[in-house]
Amino acid sequence: MKAPVGLWMMTFAPVRPGNIQEIYTQEKDMILLEGLHHISLGSSNLDRSVDFYQNILGFDLLEQTETYALVHLDPITVRFNFIDGFQSAITNPGEVSLSYVLDVDDFTSAIEELEENEINIIKGPLAIEGGESLLISDPDGHLIELFYTE
Repeated sequence: MKAPVGLWMMTFAPVRPGNIQEIYTQEKDMILLEGLHHISLGSSNLDRSVDFYQNILGFDLLEQTETYALVHLDPITVRFNFIDGFQSAITNPGEVSLSYVLDVDDFTSAIEELEENEINIIKGPLAIEGGESLLISDPDGHLIELFYTE
């Protein structure tokens, strides 16, 4: 069986009665979301993924089993699901429209840290509206945008 590529899933939590529903009137029945619970990503090697997110990006390990790992950096939790032979389906990472963004407080230091750890900067640094940005990938090819607000 061929391993799936490009696994990228977001999990949302529904709104509890009595908060946003009281603020907005809805003409249609719809699911109202209160937030992003976690992001799920495929991983060909959980130890390698956890190491990258802990030691390069500063996430905390919440839990790890043989089949998944949870890492957290407030307010985001990432769940890695082990998929034997997994590889990202991204073929042109400089033009991708799906990535997740992590804020950094010192852009110059972040770039130096990436270079010291031999992490490839795919695109950037770039001056964009509201700050500076660069694009890297994790060991499985998932794109991560680092953003510095001016």
